[in-house]
Amino acid sequence: MYKEISKSVYKKFSSIEGNHGIASEYAIETILKLIKKYKVKSVLELGLGIGSISDAILKYSKAKNLNIDYIGTEANDYCLSVLNDNVDDFNAIKLYKNLEEVSSENKQDLIIVDGTDSALESIKKYSKKDTIVYVEGYRGDQVSSIKKIYPKSVHVEIISIEKNHPYGPFPASQWKGGGQLIFLEPSMARKGYAFKEKVNSYMKRRKRKFK
Repeated sequence: MYKEISKSVYKKFSSIEGNHGIASEYAIETILKLIKKYKVKSVLELGLGIGSISDAILKYSKAKNLNIDYIGTEANDYCLSVLNDNVDDFNAIKLYKNLEEVSSENKQDLIIVDGTDSALESIKKYSKKDTIVYVEGYRGDQVSSIKKIYPKSVHVEIISIEKNHPYGPFPASQWKGGGQLIFLEPSMARKGYAFKEKVNSYMKRRKRKFK
């Protein structure tokens, strides 16, 4: 189901104004896959943008009766003005302008970094030992910041072997964007998962040379 939802949401947001900054279809699919595999019950998204990731997660949550607790930050005035129209279950989001406004009482299962946030260094207040962080795209500076806060973390870049659909806002000649998966204080099982994904990404890079 997560593949169908990621495809439909990506197609929906590809036709919405401001689509140049939406998450890739593959990134959305990866996030939903993580939610399924690790039974995520709470999400903190830093940088909601125009709402592609939140719309997908809340659709998946509703379809699977997961009742995910969703917190999101966004400071851009345009994004704030369109989120209500773009996200079908917008009222399920606890919306804040920045991370500093969010209570740190409840630790998050999954933290998604989908934009810039000046309070990123405060991420430790909202995470627990088994929190998963997913950085959408290739934001190397943000990944480095998180790894400095969590020196024992395990990081793997998730990439796709498929190219963008022609109906999307990104060139069809380019690979579908991926993201950076970070296990903050991983168990052996999660280290094993990260290793498997590293091997997958390595093999995909090799295959890309022949496509």
